[in-house]
Amino acid sequence: MEKEYNDYDLWQRLLKGDRLALDEIYNKNFSPLYHYGMRMLYDEEAVRDCLHNLFVKLWENHKTLKPTDNIRYYLLSALRNNIINYRVKENKYQKVDLESNEVFDLKFNVESEYIKKEEQHEKMNQLSEAMNKLTGRQKEIIYLRYFEEMDYDEIAEIMNLSKKGAYKLSARALEALRELLKIDKAMLLAILLAVKR
Repeated sequence: MEKEYNDYDLWQRLLKGDRLALDEIYNKNFSPLYHYGMRMLYDEEAVRDCLHNLFVKLWENHKTLKPTDNIRYYLLSALRNNIINYRVKENKYQKVDLESNEVFDLKFNVESEYIKKEEQHEKMNQLSEAMNKLTGRQKEIIYLRYFEEMDYDEIAEIMNLSKKGAYKLSARALEALRELLKIDKAMLLAILLAVKR
């Protein structure tokens, strides 16, 4: 049976030039990175290019990378930067407005296996509609916090916010959703956790 490495050990192997470590990192993280990228770019080929470039750079720079014990966080942050750079370089978007609703998309699969009861199904439809009324930044912070389960330090760095700013943005996003759905915060959190995957 193959030995399973924790993030710190796996990253250390990469830093030492272990190509198998890079393959393992790629295999473990490609799917969530791809889904995150698609929420920002809506272009499958462009997202795959950004991911490809991310992993090529990872390998090319493996000797100079800093240690980490949270590879997913590191990769999400790097992918986000790659996508922003891609948008600027390709000039597909005139000015990247990170506050616009166009930057990050968060749609839910209302047929999810988690939604078995009619009442829950209706709540999911309502949640999906409410999410569409949030700003791109609010959608992104909900995704990072409740779907990728990142802490506020990690979110702040990825989204280029202070930790206090990340807390405020998250609180505003949750409050906006709570008001749109006319439910209490506990119920909202339960719904978000139920649709995580």
